[in-house]
Amino acid sequence: MSKLIIYIDGWCPVCLKFKKFVIAFDLFNFISIEDIRKIDNVEEKKLNFMYSENLKGNSFYGFESLYEINKRVGLLWIFLPLMYLLKISGAGNYLYNELSVKRKIFPLTCSDNCNLNFKL
Repeated sequence: MSKLIIYIDGWCPVCLKFKKFVIAFDLFNFISIEDIRKIDNVEEKKLNFMYSENLKGNSFYGFESLYEINKRVGLLWIFLPLMYLLKISGAGNYLYNELSVKRKIFPLTCSDNCNLNFKL
């Protein structure tokens, strides 16, 4: 199985919690996590949905990205049948979109008086 690179919003508290969760359970080191804000000229779709890619160059967005993470994190394999059902039914995309719309998105740039102290 090829390694997966997950790009998260380094200023999003939900994304940072998700990062800690994935790192804690990724026993086989199949996942690498990068801050999407450190990449120049990022497409808006990559900022609005969880974006990941494998080393073969395949890109995944939203629920599809969560499904790929689930396949690589051994302690989450118990949920793989449920994730597969959510994937083929389309319910996974619906649920992901409902949650991602409600997350707090911080602006891409910050003024000199910026007080955001989130770390990746």
